[in-house]
Amino acid sequence: MLSFGKKLSYGVGRFGSSLLLALIELSSFYSYSTLFLMDWFVNGIVQAIAFIVIGLTHWLTGYYSDGVESRFGRRKPFVIVGAPGLAIAIGFLFIPHIFLPIGSPVLIYQMLLFVYYLVFLCLFKFFYAFLLTAFQAWLPEIADEHERPLISSMQNTANWMGSIIGSILGFLMAVPGLFIAGNSPTLLLLILVASFALIEVLFYLPSIAFIKEKPDLVIPERSIRAETVTVLRNRTYVGWFLMVGFLSTSLIAIKGNLIGFIQNVVGITTFQDVIIVALTLIVTLMIFLYLWAFLMKRIGKQRTMIISLLILAFTLPLTVWVGSVPLDPIVKGVIYFIPIAASMAGYYIMSYVVPADITHVDSLVTGSARAGMYEGFKGVPLNIFQAFSMFLLGFLMQWSTLQTGSEILGYLWFGPVFTVFVIISIVILLFINLDHDFEAIGQRPAGDLG
Repeated sequence: MLSFGKKLSYGVGRFGSSLLLALIELSSFYSYSTLFLMDWFVNGIVQAIAFIVIGLTHWLTGYYSDGVESRFGRRKPFVIVGAPGLAIAIGFLFIPHIFLPIGSPVLIYQMLLFVYYLVFLCLFKFFYAFLLTAFQAWLPEIADEHERPLISSMQNTANWMGSIIGSILGFLMAVPGLFIAGNSPTLLLLILVASFALIEVLFYLPSIAFIKEKPDLVIPERSIRAETVTVLRNRTYVGWFLMVGFLSTSLIAIKGNLIGFIQNVVGITTFQDVIIVALTLIVTLMIFLYLWAFLMKRIGKQRTMIISLLILAFTLPLTVWVGSVPLDPIVKGVIYFIPIAASMAGYYIMSYVVPADITHVDSLVTGSARAGMYEGFKGVPLNIFQAFSMFLLGFLMQWSTLQTGSEILGYLWFGPVFTVFVIISIVILLFINLDHDFEAIGQRPAGDLG
């Protein structure tokens, strides 16, 4: 049983990394094409490669962290190395204009920008997976089944607070002169990047200092092939990561296009308007994180997840009509993004609870603890889906530019295009079971992972 202080220290640990991830997801695709003048399609290719890197890192980190034996435990060494590595990568990613003549049409400079972007985006994704795979694999190893929903709610509260702040900063990247003056970074940009990199490290320090895994965990025999085969025999696990893969294809496109969509379609162009919409979304997220947790106990995880995805499937395709609705931009932004935020809150709380439950089932049946493998391997298919998403989004935006001379058509139609993947994820969800009877599972024959 964890004390409340330890639950809180673990629950809020991801605030800093969530802030940085939101900043990257919302502004890197937009900034490198609009501020640093990179081709949209090339931009999408870089994003796709980075997702492949993060996917492989999730898998390998999950495998190796399951077998680490050190005086710090299995997961903690990865957190100790990953937190500062992530901070360093984010620092370089947003300052290419210190080293390169941004906007130069000369081919060599375009190639150097491509290499710079590719290297530091991939490093960011590597350290993020290296850190977060091990950190998240701690959950079933430090907390009992009845403690996980509360910890997950804490995590999601911290995650979304970080994500909202990162989102605001990402949106402000497009404000002329605020972060970029001419071809140089402003002092404000340098201060903010350094500050948030430091915050990311500081929020992991309490977990490093106070969290310890359970002492009776069994380390499985080490074979990456055997471990991979074991997790792939788990039908619930395979169904879950396929469902999440198709869903994430849509979610990552929403994040990648959010800044441009808000500015160019919804019409929110001032700092004050962004703050109003952001505060509304914060309230929505906080309410629905705990509403979904409450609903999970009443009607089960399966039905709760289906309800949240149906909300997204009905809302996302409205991108085509949002711009033409005769309402104030703030009103349009609030009306459109509240249901999307509510739906995403449902997924994100499930994304912690469901894998922990699957790992719990595995440990009951096999007697081994392979949380890292379960947490890590899903990153491979998940990020292949996300790589495809960014490739498709880059193609869509470049097609819009070539056809019409602007990105507007891409912003309008990405909603209906990516709704298809939400619908597929709902169909997959109908064929898997997310509500486990742990007492009955403990009595199953060995090896029956369901």
